[in-house]
Formats: sequence, structure tokens, C-alpha cells
Amino acid sequence: MSYLFGIIIALVVAIIIGKDASSRGMNAIGWGIFTFLICIITLPIYLIVRKPRING
Repeated sequence: MSYLFGIIIALVVAIIIGKDASSRGMNAIGWGIFTFLICIITLPIYLIVRKPRING
């Protein structure tokens, strides 16, 4: 049962990262899938390499 909770958390984090990546002009689908698959590694990497927000 706890694995289901982990999958839900990974999915929510992946959606948030995907939306943020999209607002920054980055590949939202790629970052979202990568985050869902390897959340513990991807989240810090994304926070380091993300671009500034696109105004508009």
C-alpha cells in the first residue's frame, strides 16, 4: 500500500515540474517523465539547471 503513496507523490511532483518547465521554455514532457521515473535524482538536478521564467 505504501508503494501506491510513493507513486502518487512522484506523479504530483512530475506534473508540477512539467508545468514549471513549460513556463520556463524547457521540455515539459521530458522533465515530467524523467521526474516521475527518477524523482529523487531529477528534482535537485532540475532546480540547478532550470532557466529563468519567460515573461509573457
